[in-house]
Amino acid sequence: MKPGPVRDATGATQSPHINLTLFARGLLRHLHTRVYFDGEPANAHDPVLALVPEDRRGTLLARQVPEQPQTWSFEIHLQGENETVFFDV
Repeated sequence: MKPGPVRDATGATQSPHINLTLFARGLLRHLHTRVYFDGEPANAHDPVLALVPEDRRGTLLARQVPEQPQTWSFEIHLQGENETVFFDV
């Protein structure tokens, strides 16, 4: 289920997103990222997404599966050209 927009501690509206923490064998520390939704108009004004360089924002976007419009696909890449943006929290 796609979440709605939320307000942060300062009252700024954040685009609909899911906070994600990744645990995996071989990782010394868990990783933090966010999943945003492709095509969401509020993405243009999200204060956290704005901190990510524009050419890297695509790594944080879930995309709708064409055959199943209620299903979203999100891929995590731990390294390489399309490495997912992770946040230091």
